[in-house]
Order: sequence, then C-alpha cells, then structure tokens
Amino acid sequence: MAEQPRRRIAFQGEHGAYGEEAVRALHGPQVESVPLLTFRAVFESVAEGRVDGGVVPVESTLGGPVAENVDLLLEHDLPITGELSLRIRHCLLAPPGRTLDGIERAMSHPQALAQCAGYLRRRGITPVPETNTAIAARKVAEESPPRTAAIASRTAAELYGLAVLDVGVEDSPDNHTRFVTLGLSPERAWSRRKTALAFTVENTPGALYRVLSAFSSRGLNVTRLESRPQRRAWEYVWCMDVDGALEDPRVREAVDAAQSACITLRVLGSYGVA
Repeated sequence: MAEQPRRRIAFQGEHGAYGEEAVRALHGPQVESVPLLTFRAVFESVAEGRVDGGVVPVESTLGGPVAENVDLLLEHDLPITGELSLRIRHCLLAPPGRTLDGIERAMSHPQALAQCAGYLRRRGITPVPETNTAIAARKVAEESPPRTAAIASRTAAELYGLAVLDVGVEDSPDNHTRFVTLGLSPERAWSRRKTALAFTVENTPGALYRVLSAFSSRGLNVTRLESRPQRRAWEYVWCMDVDGALEDPRVREAVDAAQSACITLRVLGSYGVA
C-alpha cells in the first residue's frame, strides 16, 4: 500500500519560530511545517490549496490581539478548525562570545518586543522590529551585527548556533499566545469547544445588547469581544468567541436569534480548544 504524503501546514517565519511550535503542538510531529514570509501568504496558500492548512497567532496575553490576522480572518473564507494557547518563553540570543552587558539592541517580532518591553527598558536595550522571531535569530547569526541580540526561542538558538544570554526575558510568567489553525482539522483530543462569530449591527441604542443577550439568556459564556474597523469611516465589525459548539442546540438557537438583530453575521468556525 502506497505511503500517504505528509500533510503540509504553513506558518509565518522561519524554522524555529513559535508558529512552528504551534504547528507541531496542534497537528503533531509527523506533519511537514512550511515556513512563509508573511501572514497573508499563509492565508493565501491555504485558500489556494498549496498547503493543507495554516497556523497563525491571533492574540497574546501581553501584546493583545494580532490585528493583522484578525483582519485576514475576516477577509478570507477559511474556517477556524482548532485553537491552542502556547506558553511563550523568550530568550536573548547572540553569537557565541558576546556578553549580556555588551548588548545595546534586540531584534524580534513587534509582538515579542512588546512582551519584553519592561526587560528591555531596564537594561537600556533598544528594540528593533523584525518580521519574525526566528528570522531575527537567523539574521543575528548570519550577519552578526555589533552589540545586537535576538529575542527568540531556545529552539531558534539551537538551529542557528546562537548562545543564550538570558532566559525568560518576557515581562510576565503567564505569557501565552493564542494560535488558531485554518483548513485541515487537527486529529487530536480537545479540552472544550468554541464558536467564533463576526457580525455587524446598526449604530442604534441597544443593537449590540440584543446580540449579546441572545447568548447570555441561554447561559452561554462570551469569552472574547472586540471590534475591527470597516472600510467606511466609524463603522465596525464585531468579533466574538462563545463557549460551546455550533452542534449544541443552545448555541445554534443563540446564533439564530442573534442573526435577527444583525445586519450581517458569519460563523468563523466552531472548533476544539487544546
């Protein structure tokens, strides 16, 4: 019997990025992780069938929502098929021979820099934005810019031959990033189920309340609510997560009831949470 080809799951960045850790945590070590330069490239590759699925970050405990990916979820018709909260433990990495006291700049993704902002201020280190944590690590390894380190994972240090100058440089020990997977559904057990919605309402008193009351009146917990601007000035789309699967009659009834109070309502996914 012919061996089945490995499933290909895309992430943004280089090998050694936290996105790749999320790929393996969600889909298992047997998949082929495919690094792409941008988040948009991940979405487009899944939409066009060039990969089986994609994994992207949507929120961190320290940096807040990843607005670009929330907007890309709204732009593309790709269902969310799973979610993972990944513990992020940042390291300060530099070429071998450098010392912590000699570091004046740190390169990393803006979200990672935000998660380490207090540490960098205390040490007088200037943050330098880069497109991805692992790309920052690779550049520091290959180009060896003077007095410059990267903030990335210990895995990235091992991949690119960098020394770990400091560990746990994030500002909170409860530093997590929420990743979602698109396209292929992971074959794994889930701890609970969630449904994600996007909707618009009239700009009138009580419009948003009527949507939320459809869920609260049925004892359903809304775990996230945020707004994103639309193309027309001062008009917004609301993004909401609710505990429970769409197959649950209470969730289905609530969604149907909410729809009557909305201009538009779209289910972004009903999926498992690891």
